[in-house]
Amino acid sequence: MARINSSKVRNFKKSFSGSQIFNFIKEHTNRITIRIAIGIICVTIAILSIYLHKRYSSYDDYKVLNYIKVDSSSNSKYLPYQDFVIKYSGDGISYIDDEGTVWDESYQMKAPIVDICEDYIAVADKNSNDIFIYNDDGKQGKITTSFPIIKVEVANQGVVAALLEDKNANHIEVFDKEGNKLVSHKTLLDENGYPLDFSISDDGEKMAVSYITIHNGAMGNKVVFYNFSSSVKNSTNKIVGEHKQYQETIVPIVKFLTNSQAIAVGEDIFSIYQAGKQSELDEEVKIKDEIQKVFYSDKYVGFILDNHNSKNPYRIEVYDLNGKRKMKTEIKMEYDNVDFSGDNVLMYDDMNCQIISFEGVEKFRIIFKGEINGIIPVDGSRTFLFMTRSKIQKVKLK
Repeated sequence: MARINSSKVRNFKKSFSGSQIFNFIKEHTNRITIRIAIGIICVTIAILSIYLHKRYSSYDDYKVLNYIKVDSSSNSKYLPYQDFVIKYSGDGISYIDDEGTVWDESYQMKAPIVDICEDYIAVADKNSNDIFIYNDDGKQGKITTSFPIIKVEVANQGVVAALLEDKNANHIEVFDKEGNKLVSHKTLLDENGYPLDFSISDDGEKMAVSYITIHNGAMGNKVVFYNFSSSVKNSTNKIVGEHKQYQETIVPIVKFLTNSQAIAVGEDIFSIYQAGKQSELDEEVKIKDEIQKVFYSDKYVGFILDNHNSKNPYRIEVYDLNGKRKMKTEIKMEYDNVDFSGDNVLMYDDMNCQIISFEGVEKFRIIFKGEINGIIPVDGSRTFLFMTRSKIQKVKLK
């Protein structure tokens, strides 16, 4: 065991008085405090620099990181799935990862409807009676509905809901992935109203429906929430909320953005609801100008609006799910496709692409040399998938 040299201790005591020792300790402590403070400042500056660079930096070109060859028709469309994409058209559907085609299923559809939730994919031909279920292993089953299909949505465990139409009524049917019917709901215009749109939650237990109603000859609109879980036992028809504040305003869009939050978008208004055993209106925002496009993620709702300005005829507004506006900026042209890429708005058509941050900074703009079938964000910032007829490129902006 090491021993303390007592003579050194005595010499140290003789060399310094009490006040000198105190000053020595104080001076030494101050040096450590200053070093820690400088370190914190340096780290803060580095984090702030990264944040400001990410927020305000712009790019004028891109670098191709890798690519795979594909065979696409002019009407092929792409949707993000897992870490890559689903490609579909009227001839079939494919799951493609960064190494190539994982599976490919052929069919013949005039107007394919595709919905994706986590691992599951639902595909149906509009006005047909068949829904096909897929996951990353390929085809999982087939569902046959009672009436022609208008819209389809799938939940994260393979539960599928379909809006159907016959000559006298509309129907909403819900199935498990094996094709067993879980819910059958009939709506008549003079009783329940005419369903314009519907959406199911990720867990498949909750549903929101927008209805046009007729009462004493006057047209109105209401949004109705259902909860089909076993926790709701006494509610008539599983209804857990009816919201009629829209009066004559038409509400053509309802959508669950998270498992418990849904939005309803009308001609000049959008609403944010909390849905569970009861539904509650959280926030409502009036929209002053005509809505041209609506786009959304699990965090934000965005609008392309008329701007009544000859120089910049369109305006982008983005809101979070508390109804707080996060972005307002004018743009010169309207694009076919609009989506979120992190805290940026991605807009593109077959030849052009523009990315604008929530601060209104133009992050990227390009005119492509060839036709683009789709663009999908990968990391929400600088990495994207560019789809063409012959290849899918993974690129990074520079």
